[in-house]
Amino acid sequence: MKPGDGPPGSGDGGGPRAPEPEDVPSALRFVHLVEAQTQARVAELSATVNALIETLIGEGQLPLEAYERRKRLTVLRENERAGREAGIEIGDVADKYAMEGLPEIDCASRLHLCRARCCSLPFPLSVQDLDERVVRWDYGRPYRIARGEDGRCVHNEGGACSVYARRPASCRAYDCRSDRRVWIDFERGIPAP
Repeated sequence: MKPGDGPPGSGDGGGPRAPEPEDVPSALRFVHLVEAQTQARVAELSATVNALIETLIGEGQLPLEAYERRKRLTVLRENERAGREAGIEIGDVADKYAMEGLPEIDCASRLHLCRARCCSLPFPLSVQDLDERVVRWDYGRPYRIARGEDGRCVHNEGGACSVYARRPASCRAYDCRSDRRVWIDFERGIPAP
């Protein structure tokens, strides 16, 4: 067999290479970065439009009452639209391994009560988490922690964390003791319904 005779992506020069598994998250992060830049441009455009409207009202070219009425209707419509759109979230912790003053909770002794309810709470991952490529994130809601069909973190295996040593900052800093989504009374061991 000579170069070029193999199937495309086989590395023999016969076509584009097949993407490596790490290419997909990297490509998605690039797309999300571009989207964030686009959002910044939209914010700048919004400021320009607002300045134009204020100028028109100030110079008497646009009746204020008509503008306010139209603006109320537009805001309602845009809020409804925005509520249907997903956004990009990234946690702001620089180094999860350097965090101090973390809560000390004996989770193992309470799992039979709370059933690791904290593992069903959504939160964004940090750039550090993404760069480590250990903790999985949700491709549909970048960059939130990935959850399985049961709604729990995909790293929760029977109540134990399969990535505990490299768990996200949100998991490290989370204190369930006063969270009403988890406990009615932490001290008495009464979980929330």
